[in-house]
Amino acid sequence: MAYTRIHPIKTTLNKALAYIENPDKTSGYMLVSGYNCDPVSASLDFAMTAELAERVSGNYTKTGGANVLAEHMIQSFSYDDKITPEQAHRNAIELAENTRAWRGFEVLIATHVDRGHIHSHFIVNSVSYEDGHKLRWSKHDLKDLKERNDEQCLEQGLHVTEKGKTFSGDAREDTVAYKKDTYQLLKQAEK
Repeated sequence: MAYTRIHPIKTTLNKALAYIENPDKTSGYMLVSGYNCDPVSASLDFAMTAELAERVSGNYTKTGGANVLAEHMIQSFSYDDKITPEQAHRNAIELAENTRAWRGFEVLIATHVDRGHIHSHFIVNSVSYEDGHKLRWSKHDLKDLKERNDEQCLEQGLHVTEKGKTFSGDAREDTVAYKKDTYQLLKQAEK
């Protein structure tokens, strides 16, 4: 199925939320859902959760500054996959509901149909509405997410990519590293 890509949002949360909810990309909002939040008020929900957690804990690292405000993940399907937008969106919702690392976090989900391939976006609030803790990804959490993603694809007869490869089997051109320091060194070397 899909390959997944995750990156942090540090300053443009409202812009990212508006982008993934764009009705031109989501069949007029029909492919937008929330997990632990209402898609209509996701921007406010995310901000209120962070503000409340900051006030309760007295820890001023939940909003603003160089903090990660949310995580943005993309789940992309192959051009060759015979998948409907509705099926892709159901897959995205199921993935969000079954991702252990996201329990207690608000997630906005939107499936885009404006390109040659169907893909879903997830924006995960970086602050838990349950206990105010920040979202932390372990290697185990990432592995679990990718395995669950691959299981869904295999069950539905969709493509599963090999690590570091494109859907066609070619080496991926993107710089890929599982440690931030390694990634930064590789990017510097490319320059």
